[in-house]
Amino acid sequence: MEKLKLKEPRLSRAEFDLRASQYLAELQKTLMPEHAAEFVAINMVTGDHVLGKTAHEAVMQHRSRWPDHLFFLCRVNGGPAYKFHGM
Repeated sequence: MEKLKLKEPRLSRAEFDLRASQYLAELQKTLMPEHAAEFVAINMVTGDHVLGKTAHEAVMQHRSRWPDHLFFLCRVNGGPAYKFHGM
């Protein structure tokens, strides 16, 4: 697997969380409720986004459009992209 080379700026975890929350809150104003269950990949450098019916679709669209930008992935309604259950 090829290592992803990210564009600057590098973000601290706190800054990443803050930007992700702000970007998502703004997107939800226009995308809810019609796209609530879809996945959104938000470009953490520009704030732009792509939607997908699946998490994989959203990630692939993001990587094809911005191959070297960090992204945040979740459902438009703010729900998690994946859930892990114990064994």
